[in-house]
Amino acid sequence: MINGLNFTSLLTSSARVNSSVQVGATARATSNNAASASQSASAKVMFGSQTQQIAAVYSLSPKKIDASLSLQQNAQLQGLMTLASGSGSVSAFAGLGSALLSHLKDNREDVTQALSGAALGVTKASSESAVTLDIVTQSGSTVHLVMTEQDDGMAVELKTEGEALNDDEAAAVANLSGALEKTLRGLGQQPPQLDIAGLTRFDSRMLKSVDLKTDMRNDQGTLQSLNFHADDKTRTVAYEDADFSLKMSSDTANSTLTGNYAQQQSALSAYDDKFDKARIAGHGDRDQMAALKSVFRALNSNADADKKVNTTSKEIRIGDNGASQLSGLNDFSLSLTQTEKAINPARSDEKDRFAYTASQSTEESQRSSGEKVVVQTARSHLSAAWHAALDPSIPLALNTMKSSQNYTYHLLENDEASTTTLDYNGRGQLANVGYHEQVNNRETVKKYVLGKLIENTLTPEQYSRNKRLSLLSSL
Repeated sequence: MINGLNFTSLLTSSARVNSSVQVGATARATSNNAASASQSASAKVMFGSQTQQIAAVYSLSPKKIDASLSLQQNAQLQGLMTLASGSGSVSAFAGLGSALLSHLKDNREDVTQALSGAALGVTKASSESAVTLDIVTQSGSTVHLVMTEQDDGMAVELKTEGEALNDDEAAAVANLSGALEKTLRGLGQQPPQLDIAGLTRFDSRMLKSVDLKTDMRNDQGTLQSLNFHADDKTRTVAYEDADFSLKMSSDTANSTLTGNYAQQQSALSAYDDKFDKARIAGHGDRDQMAALKSVFRALNSNADADKKVNTTSKEIRIGDNGASQLSGLNDFSLSLTQTEKAINPARSDEKDRFAYTASQSTEESQRSSGEKVVVQTARSHLSAAWHAALDPSIPLALNTMKSSQNYTYHLLENDEASTTTLDYNGRGQLANVGYHEQVNNRETVKKYVLGKLIENTLTPEQYSRNKRLSLLSSL
């Protein structure tokens, strides 16, 4: 089954990863989580524990597989598995998964291998982890990679369902080995790095879709999970750990929305600034926002965009067909939700939190006269709350004593929406460009001295702007 494999040269890249994911209090997954997630883009969901593929991986018994493969064991593969065991993180599978994918380039045989806990020298794992990767080729075959570590040992499986891969397909799958390794290693870092860009850059001539799901848990429930999907129509990411959850989707089906390289970079930089502004305004976590920015770039970057067109200007100019008036990015939706923290034992109802959502949608309508209207709408919502010391020079140290209860508690709700409208005449010429912006922000600040509320201030901010340019009349 695995005769002839040579993993010796790959052993050096599979050193044991000792970093572990930070463990904190987190809710157990239930079916209610899934229902609430479908109703709200910012809902917190335990993605991994609700995935059938992950449940199937955990149903594997490394001990039973190990016993049934006593005559088919491969010492080199066992060496990789031994190095990967016991780290308490899916990042331990990085080198092992990379090696298994790489081997497909020269050897198309299926691989199944397991080691019992006794063989690994582990009596009971402190946590369980699972990884499943599905790669579908354009011809309809599917490559399944499964890796899991449980109380009774470790198991790996690499199988091809359907027709055997041809040389080009095998090379395209093997080329994802580095991207898989980067993603898994990133999950084991502190703070976690969501390095998924390489998984979006697969050879679409050979491959149809890529799905990666990871899960790590202990007796308290899921501690970290990632759910990634990419094909020619959509890209999605759902991530959660004890500290935050992130969910994002990008619609890649409408290629007319995608700008050239310069427009993409301009729009991505503008959104970086927008995300940073939201983080600062709501006192959000820098590392969590960095994860959102990384995923946003990966899901909204188009490798086929014309890189010959480049400019340092951030201005988006009007082209002959008006397409450059749009953002240049795919339609998307995203949410980032920080796990709430009750840091004031005297007032448990006051929680530090940060939740941010954003989206872009584009609609096109055609009139019977031949006239066309394109409307692109961008929205964002920020909801945040945090405590701050009255005296910035004295660190905030809230406890049950009145002498510690000197602080301000901030509640922030920001809503922004902007709409760009392109009007084309019956001859296909861009006739008018309209822009509408609406902002509705409010901040409430409660001031406490010795635990007594002495001030409650509400600061609203509301305004709207409208611009319209008649191009044909101007010309």
